Amino acid sequence: MELRFRLGETEVSFNFWFFAIVALVLFLNQGALTLYLALPVIVHESGHLLAMACCGLRPGAVHFTAISVNIRRRDSRVYSYPQEVAVILGGVAANLLFALGLYLFFFQSLRAMFLIAANLAVAAFNILPIGNLDGGTLCRLLCDRFFSPRLALNISRGVSFFVLTPLFALSILLMLRGGGNFTLLLTCIYLTATVIFRG
Repeated sequence: MELRFRLGETEVSFNFWFFAIVALVLFLNQGALTLYLALPVIVHESGHLLAMACCGLRPGAVHFTAISVNIRRRDSRVYSYPQEVAVILGGVAANLLFALGLYLFFFQSLRAMFLIAANLAVAAFNILPIGNLDGGTLCRLLCDRFFSPRLALNISRGVSFFVLTPLFALSILLMLRGGGNFTLLLTCIYLTATVIFRG
């Protein structure tokens, strides 16, 4: 089940689980947590869209799911390597610049400190060289430049599993010490699935 509509020539869609997660967060919190979770993600995806616009690329579709926002280009023509890198890193750059702006102008505020931490966390998470994360996409792009497509896929998967292994160990340790917090473990399982099923 999906909600679909068009903004100009761009198709925007939201799946059922997106609304389920939003409803759950709103139910568990009166709004502050929603701000700290949603704003860094909005900044991140806006960075990708702004980078696309600066490179002369136009989004064909934006798809919101429970744990990600997928942006698809309008056409399949090949873009330059610098354009691809700029779009991939646009989200992380936006989070870092937003955090820097908050630090320079609003650091005295407790809310600003939480938002700085949230933006840095989103940037750090997305730059990990795993699966469909920005770092994983960049790793695959770099491998594609120097190796055959099949070898590039295998190398990028190897890097992903190399990074995921200590994260899995940390998630189990935190779960055992933290009284059953499954958040990092579930995230690792999801990321592993993106690596395995990424073609």
